Amino acid sequence: MPHGTLVQPRLVAFLVLPPVDLLNLTALSSVFSSAKMNGRTAYVTTILSPNVERTIRGAEDTVFINCTPISEHTGPFDTLIALGGTSVMELPHSAVDWVESRLALTRRIAIVGSASFALASAGVLNGKRITTHWRYAEALARKHPSVKVDKDTIFVKDGNLYSTAGHMAGIDMALSMIEEDLGHAQAISIAKDLIVYMRRPGTETQCSTMLAQQADVGGTRMRDLPSWAKARITQRLDVSTLARAAAMAPRTFARQFANHFHMTPARWVQSLRVEAARTHLEAGGVPLKMIASLTGFRDEQALRRAFTQLHVVSPREYRDRVGKLLRENHSRSQNLLSHR
Repeated sequence: MPHGTLVQPRLVAFLVLPPVDLLNLTALSSVFSSAKMNGRTAYVTTILSPNVERTIRGAEDTVFINCTPISEHTGPFDTLIALGGTSVMELPHSAVDWVESRLALTRRIAIVGSASFALASAGVLNGKRITTHWRYAEALARKHPSVKVDKDTIFVKDGNLYSTAGHMAGIDMALSMIEEDLGHAQAISIAKDLIVYMRRPGTETQCSTMLAQQADVGGTRMRDLPSWAKARITQRLDVSTLARAAAMAPRTFARQFANHFHMTPARWVQSLRVEAARTHLEAGGVPLKMIASLTGFRDEQALRRAFTQLHVVSPREYRDRVGKLLRENHSRSQNLLSHR
């Protein structure tokens, strides 16, 4: 439920684990810093270090983020966001104690990417359902069996605990929080300003179709089918063609395909083509008509229809929002970074 007019801005604290993932930090801070209520800033942000450092290095060791050691921060947070780095890091014991002491003083906690390991080690995630970046999901589930890891969704809410795979999915999570706090209209306004759609459901899958499916069919006669089909994405890929590629009879192929991929071959081929189109859209500079041709769609209209069905927005809207987000992140990063 929206909380109405804010007496003072809400404090959002980023607990940043090195080496910092700059895109995650700038994407999330962009969303919260854009929020207004009655023309006033709705959130203020601060960056915290889990140790004693006043700067945290970036992934390439060339940029450093100014921050405050957790031991020096006093007072409650509205939202504490643990932000994972580009590698897995456990919290030091002093930081674990600090996190535990803050739980009762924090209305909402969020975990981004590999920070799930750090908070799991603090016991915050026991019995909770969370998601993380697909790269870390299996390792997290093995190391912390008491945590219910959903490896596919882009963000999850379990009580006052949020978790996300990060990057673009982090924006969806942040918009969901703002919608709860300030209402749907404010979240829509921010989404429009950042050229993102409001908003992808948390259940949307995070992993590449081809990568996920190659993992699922490893050791079967269909193990090479995803890469084979992608290499021939402009060709006719009907059941007979796919069955020949898998060295199977069409009827047997159709039955086993349904068991492994849980969709029809036609739907699967369409998802591969949409994924290929999305890659071209993110790169920019290629007309939609040419993208349709390069990815096996009959024409631009067929591309638009298939893309919108899977991603809610049109190809043109998707390209615009990605380009705008990259420009916003680059601009905002200049205000967050200090160089050696």
